[in-house]
Amino acid sequence: MKRKSITFGNVSFPLDHLESFQIVIPAKNPLESAAKLQVTFSCHVFSEKWIDGIDETRKYIEGHQRRAFCPVRYGCSIKLPDLIKYHVLGKAYESKDGNGYKRNFFYADADSIQYPIYFELSKATNIPNVAGILHIISAYQKPNLPAKNRLQSVKFARLVHINCPPD
Repeated sequence: MKRKSITFGNVSFPLDHLESFQIVIPAKNPLESAAKLQVTFSCHVFSEKWIDGIDETRKYIEGHQRRAFCPVRYGCSIKLPDLIKYHVLGKAYESKDGNGYKRNFFYADADSIQYPIYFELSKATNIPNVAGILHIISAYQKPNLPAKNRLQSVKFARLVHINCPPD
């Protein structure tokens, strides 16, 4: 999805760093093929939940979602593509979200504060030569995130080859 810059007050915030891109995940097993993923981003990486009473000038609407632009999340999102390119070569972690659903995430940091990058991984069906879609659901600073050694982890390449093996 092509995102245009957004303006709040007299300040313009470019969103070109959140353009979709492709990345190749090397196979961990020499008998398997590398997998190409399409990386996409949700608006949750630069906005927060809308709560009545928030300053109307921060309102951001995308599709049917009404959100509030968050300058802190936006600032952290600028490094997201580089963080993703780094973390896909390592481990992913598991936790439960506020609704009790299991979520996978990369354990990163932004400005020395834990910065989980939550994602969904699914098989690509309509993109030629792409095995899967890595959709970044949300990313935000979370100082109370448990230490890595207290979380279940899995090599990201394993997740890819389980959820969207290359053809």
